Amino acid sequence: MLQRIQTVFMFLAVIAGVLIFFFPIASYLADTSYLKFFLHMVKELSSDPFNDMAIAETKFAQWFTLPLSAGQLIIVILVFISIFKYKRRKLQIRLNNLTIFLNVLLVGGIFYYTTLLEAQSGASSDYGAGAVFPLLSIVLLFMANHYIKKDEKLIRSADRLR
Repeated sequence: MLQRIQTVFMFLAVIAGVLIFFFPIASYLADTSYLKFFLHMVKELSSDPFNDMAIAETKFAQWFTLPLSAGQLIIVILVFISIFKYKRRKLQIRLNNLTIFLNVLLVGGIFYYTTLLEAQSGASSDYGAGAVFPLLSIVLLFMANHYIKKDEKLIRSADRLR
C-alpha cells in the first residue's frame, strides 16, 4: 500500500525536511560581516582574523543551532516512520499531527533564532529558500492526513452491514 497518494505527500515532506539542511534560512549583511544562517550552523563568510568579535562569533556558532537541527532530524525520522505505518491509519494520523506540531515549533524556533542573529549582527535578515521548507512540509502533511482520513472513511463504509 505504499503507492497511495498520502505516501507520496509524506515522502515529499521527508525530502523537504532533508533539503532544509542544504539551503540557507537567512542571510545577514552588516557593515563588518556577512552571515548565512543554515539549520545546522551559522556561517561567517567575511571573517576578519584581526577582529576579535568575528572569532568569538565563529566559536559561538558551532553549537548555536543544535536544537533546531536536532528537532528537524526528529521530524524527518517521524515522517519516515509514518510512511511505513500504512496498516495502522489512526497511528499514522497521530504521527503526522505530532510532526505538524513539531514543524510549527520549528518555524517558531527559526524566527526566534533569526531575531537573535539580527540583534547579534546588527543587520536585517533576508530569508532564503530554507525558510520555506518547514511550511511546505506542514502543507504536505495536512494533505496526507486528509487522504488518510478519506481512506479510513472508505474502509469504515465498506465494513458496515447493508
